[in-house]
Amino acid sequence: MRLLSRVRSSLAFLLTGRTALSVLGGTLALMGCAPAVGGPGAAGAQSPASATPQSAAPSSGAPSGIATTPSANAPVARATAPHLPEIVLDPKQPLRPLPELKVENIGLHIGGGPNDADTKAPFLSAVAERFPSFMDCYRKNEDPATGGRFGIDLHIARAGGRARIEQPRTALRGADFRQCLSSVFEAVDFQKPKRGPTTISYSLRFTLVEAP
Repeated sequence: MRLLSRVRSSLAFLLTGRTALSVLGGTLALMGCAPAVGGPGAAGAQSPASATPQSAAPSSGAPSGIATTPSANAPVARATAPHLPEIVLDPKQPLRPLPELKVENIGLHIGGGPNDADTKAPFLSAVAERFPSFMDCYRKNEDPATGGRFGIDLHIARAGGRARIEQPRTALRGADFRQCLSSVFEAVDFQKPKRGPTTISYSLRFTLVEAP
């Protein structure tokens, strides 16, 4: 009988301890106590909401570092060179060279004479030295395709030198062109005339010569 009483007492003690532990665990749960961080079961204590990664907001462009493939319906840009017009030379029509400009004396009259070749020669020679300058003036002609004539009167002093010009006359157009020609005549340096002060009438012609 004593042995049976002891066994019953031990069983009652064990049951009382388990009940106390159960009550203590329930009390801790109601108070919100959680296991310490890093302790056993910490990994399992994480809530499902915090464990699930948040979805990224949709963006218009592709994420950095991720290659994208164009849609089948997207237009494909093609680099094309600009179309240039073709220049075709007709072999039946060879290129013609530009015409050559020629300037020459077409008249000299000495006022009061004589008008022989020997008397005219010094005057003709002095003006001929300025032919390149006359050709430069032709660039200012407003109608350079036709050529034409230019005449002027020159009064040469007894000692020679530069003449005084009068009555420039021409059908060639261009005020700058006519002024240029007059300036060249003013710059001509004449020799001393043999018969004192002399007036001459001089004419030259511009001609466009087709190249052979």
